[in-house]
Amino acid sequence: MDFDEFFAQATARSRYTYQRELAEEEWPDALIAPTGLGKTAAVILGWLWRRRNDPANTPRRLVYCLPMRTLVEQIGKNASTWLERFAKAGLADHLPAPDDLHLLMGGIEPRRPRWYEAPGRPALLIGTQDMLISRALMRGYASGRARWPTEFALLHNDALWVFDEVQLMGAGLATSTQLEAFRRCSRRGPELPARSLWVSATLDPRWLQTVDFPGPQKVLRVPDDVPLDAASPDVRRLIEAYKPLAKPPIAPAGTKKAELDAYIRALADLVREKRASRGRTLVIVNTVDRAQKLRAALLKTAVSEDELVLIHSRFRSEDRRKQMERLMAADNGIVVATQAIEAGVDITSAVMVTELAPWASLVQRFGRVNRYGERKKEGWRRAGLLDRPARRTRR
Repeated sequence: MDFDEFFAQATARSRYTYQRELAEEEWPDALIAPTGLGKTAAVILGWLWRRRNDPANTPRRLVYCLPMRTLVEQIGKNASTWLERFAKAGLADHLPAPDDLHLLMGGIEPRRPRWYEAPGRPALLIGTQDMLISRALMRGYASGRARWPTEFALLHNDALWVFDEVQLMGAGLATSTQLEAFRRCSRRGPELPARSLWVSATLDPRWLQTVDFPGPQKVLRVPDDVPLDAASPDVRRLIEAYKPLAKPPIAPAGTKKAELDAYIRALADLVREKRASRGRTLVIVNTVDRAQKLRAALLKTAVSEDELVLIHSRFRSEDRRKQMERLMAADNGIVVATQAIEAGVDITSAVMVTELAPWASLVQRFGRVNRYGERKKEGWRRAGLLDRPARRTRR
C-alpha cells in the first residue's frame, strides 16, 4: 500500500502533493498552508504513515497541542474515525489503537489505560495548551504531583509536538519555542528526543524566535513550495475562491450601554437583511456578551430559535456538544459565534458578517465563507450580494 491508498483509506478523499511529501520526506519545523487544505490530516496521517513504515525512527507519541477546547473535540473525532478505519482494514501495525487516542482538557475523565501507564505503546494525545504545556513544564494541571516527573519524561522523549493554530496561543507560543530550544541545547539528550512542528494558515516564522531559539530552520509553505499543488485546479479553486467584501454602514457610537445596545439592534437588522436565502449565514463578534445579546436581538426580528445557533467558549461541555452538533448538521440558518469558530471548525457559509479583528483572525474568518469554492461570482450576483463594487479577498 502506498501513501495515496493509505490516505484514501482514512479520509475517503485523494491527497494533495504536500500531504504526501510531509509523510515521506524530512519533517519541516513549520507548516504554513491556507485554510481548507487539510493541515490536520496531513500531520496526523503523515505521522501514522511513518509509524507504520518506519517505527524505529518515528516518535512513539504524537502530542497535538491546541489553544481551544472546540478544536480538541473536532480533531479528536476525526482522528478517532481514522484509527478505527485502519483497525478494521487490518492496517494498524505499529499504529495506536483507537483506545490509545487520549483527549486532555479540563473536565474530561482520562481513558483507561491512561496514556502515562503504557509508555511502550504508541499514543496520540490531543489536548489544550494549558493541559499539555503545563505537563511539559512538570506542573501538570489536574494531575497528581507524584505523576509530574513521569508525564514530563514521556513528553520530552520519543514524542512529536504539533502546535496548531499558533496565532491563538498567546504566551504558550513563546513557551513552546523555548522548550524546543532547551531540547536542542542539551548536550546529553535522549536517543529519541522530542521535537516540535508549528502549524497555521497565518504563521509568521519570526513569531517563533526567542533569545535561545533562532526560529524554524525549514519552513514548508503551501502551495508556494509545492509546484504540483500550486498548479492543481483543486487547490486553485480553494485559494482563489471568490469572496466579495463590503463595509456595512454601522458601528458602535461609543462604549455606553445605550450606544452598544443600539449597535446590537442595528447589527441584528443588517444580519436579517443580508442573510443568505440558501446556505449558512455566519456572524462573528468579538465577545461572548455581544454574541448573547445579538442572539436575543435576532429572536425579536422574526428569526426562529430553530434556525439560530450560538457558539462561544462559555458553554458547559454537554451544551457545547449539542450546539456543535446543531452547527454541523445545519446547512442553512444563522450562526452567531465568537472567535471559538474561527479556527479548526470545518464549515462553510454563504454570507459572513464579522466585526474587525487582528489580521490573523480575519484570515481565519474569511476561511469560513465559500470555503470550498462552491459559489461562483455569478451566484453572488444572483443572490443580490454584488449590488455595489466589492473587493475580492484571497486566502
